[in-house]
Amino acid sequence: MPSAVIFLHNANQLADHDRDRFLACLSETERLRYRRFLRPLRQREFLLGRILLRFAVSRLAGIGPDAVHVTERKNQAPLVQLPVASTMHPRFSLSHSRGWVACAASVDTALGLDIEMLDAERDVDAIGRAAFSAAESNWLSSRPAEDKVANFYTLWSSKEALFKLMSSQRRGTSSSEQVVEQVVAGARLRSGPGWHARTWSQQGLVITLCSGNRLHSVAPRICLLGATPSAWSQQLDGD
Repeated sequence: MPSAVIFLHNANQLADHDRDRFLACLSETERLRYRRFLRPLRQREFLLGRILLRFAVSRLAGIGPDAVHVTERKNQAPLVQLPVASTMHPRFSLSHSRGWVACAASVDTALGLDIEMLDAERDVDAIGRAAFSAAESNWLSSRPAEDKVANFYTLWSSKEALFKLMSSQRRGTSSSEQVVEQVVAGARLRSGPGWHARTWSQQGLVITLCSGNRLHSVAPRICLLGATPSAWSQQLDGD
């Protein structure tokens, strides 16, 4: 059965010398997009996300990160190209929240990943009324106060991850309503036609991974602690 892995990294402590070195690794289309971001936080998230993508794909393919070429595409996920000799077709999904970046990767199945940093200070009822359907908003308002923030982010993350999965498969997004139907009915999101999902809490984040095919086991969620891909490799190879 298919398998996947999720890599997480906190980009908030990106040093200037690492930033400059990472920028040199990007393709021209990536550098152009990087420069369009006005906020330093979004620049860090984009930059580390693209480096994390190269690392995740290179681990699957057994090649160096510098052999992975990435091209930005308008309104689409980036195009990942491997050396001509490689027969692998990696699937991946990227997400970011409050300086954290994440990349899910698989060689077996399409993926949709979303991470959301929990924030107890936000008025989740007001956000729900603005962003959710009436059924979703009513369900959220009915939740116990101690559960409401986690419930909000779980629902939001589930819908985002499913939307990404459906978009990657060029399928319609109407299936995202199934998330609402199951959650409002009091059930935890698990699966629907053509999708399977899991949600976790880690590092203060809500993490949802949707896959086109059922995964054979819980996807490993690895928090990479070093500052560079070489440090990440040492961390993984030392485990």
